[in-house]
Amino acid sequence: MKKIQLILLLLICAKVSAGQQLTLTGTVNGAAKHNSIEVNVPYDGEYWKKKSVYLKPDRTGSFHISFPYHTEKFIILTYKEGKQCLLLSPGRPLRVNINVDKPRQMFTFRGKAKTENDLMKKLKLEDERNLSFIKELKSKNSYANWSVDSVINIKRPMIMHSLDSIQQLVYQAALPLSLKKAIATEVKYFYANAVSQNIGNLLNNRKNRISFNTHFIDAVLSDFKIPTKDELNISTSANLYLDSYFRYKLWKTVYDYRTDKNKEHADSIFTINTGVSYKDLENDPDRTNEVYLFSTRMKTIMPPYAWEKHLTNLLFNFCMSGQLQSAAKLLLFIKANCTNRRYITASERMFAPLMVARDQYANNLNIKIRPDYKNISSLKTLLAPYKGKVVFIDMWGTWCPHCIEDMVFEPALKDRLKGKDIVFLYIARDEDKDDEAWRDFIFINNLTGEHVRRTADQIAPLWNELGIIDSKQAYPHYFIIDKSGNILVNNAKRPDDDDALYNQLVQTLGAK
Repeated sequence: MKKIQLILLLLICAKVSAGQQLTLTGTVNGAAKHNSIEVNVPYDGEYWKKKSVYLKPDRTGSFHISFPYHTEKFIILTYKEGKQCLLLSPGRPLRVNINVDKPRQMFTFRGKAKTENDLMKKLKLEDERNLSFIKELKSKNSYANWSVDSVINIKRPMIMHSLDSIQQLVYQAALPLSLKKAIATEVKYFYANAVSQNIGNLLNNRKNRISFNTHFIDAVLSDFKIPTKDELNISTSANLYLDSYFRYKLWKTVYDYRTDKNKEHADSIFTINTGVSYKDLENDPDRTNEVYLFSTRMKTIMPPYAWEKHLTNLLFNFCMSGQLQSAAKLLLFIKANCTNRRYITASERMFAPLMVARDQYANNLNIKIRPDYKNISSLKTLLAPYKGKVVFIDMWGTWCPHCIEDMVFEPALKDRLKGKDIVFLYIARDEDKDDEAWRDFIFINNLTGEHVRRTADQIAPLWNELGIIDSKQAYPHYFIIDKSGNILVNNAKRPDDDDALYNQLVQTLGAK
């Protein structure tokens, strides 16, 4: 009898546990069932393709995935060109139908979570560029050329009115209050990111430098307060805004220090606001890594819970971008200075795969660091080993976020060109002191191809030989060299535009 009771108890516990999980199922309807469904659960608010899970539909086109979370989560579902932000919550399974032949109505929903995801579909929270006031920035005679004060006094009220209207729409939906709050929170910080990043990046220029620091930052921080702990636990956009909030507070504090003529007074205020003296920051040995320096030293710029989450978000960024040394250093700092046990555990889990990947790919014969890379003196010397092959040159650096983002798309491109006479040549602009970090990055990310490292001084003449003047040199940059060693394309398509770049390379391979 006791044995039967135990079995029943285990079955009940298993059922309850399954009910607490987040469940997503679906079906692909159409001819392209061989394509995978990409599912991404952001941690730091950034969309890291490396974090994605790829689901292969079965013979009937069906797929299934569960997540071990016990609270609401916003996820990104991608199929081919279609992308949709979804809301999953415990006990409310969602079934997605993907209609390949209807691009504008690619995603339809069934299940208990249908209502909230129909609303999510209407809100279009996948990209800030879906917002009307962001679309305006590229239109003729838009507010893009207004002064900071004009944007604050004229455009800001319109944006906030739009946000209020959307949130009212959310609260009118026939949903549990907890889901309404979750969606309203995501909407709020979705707007916050659009304002702080899209509009902020536009206004933060030399012409507006003073008014940006004295007016715009204050306006943004007034409209969008720092996310609460609960908001950070649920909202993707809240975590992304946390980074903007930190940077805005940093910029404002530094600006106030630099413009205060009484430096003793300025340093006193700076220390109160940040927890560290400005002079100490200037003399800090970690000055070479300012992201790490500011994030770890400025303990009082945000409440403790937010500062600790900011640190784990930064660690996630380091781990996703394969920055082993920075990640290892930050993990030690988090373990020594953070009090939230959940964040410490999450940080340890983030870091563990880096060392595994470093060791796993260290012996990959398809990763070749040129033994002569320190002695390369010209473009001719660089290309000499590749005569008779097309060379795709990727100019990058371990410090360059956009370079790293593009690399995610290169494995698929290499697969399409497998067996062709083509060499992927990576030329990194990294200093001698960063040699180990450069090597670690290559192996952690399984970056197959040929590798060369040049310092800033060494790489400058190479840019000129490749036909790019100083004012046009920017990372990442891509070149296509033909089989005779001639520069065929000195501004090739980026890897994220895979079909366009693939066609450029195929045309070069077929050229006689």
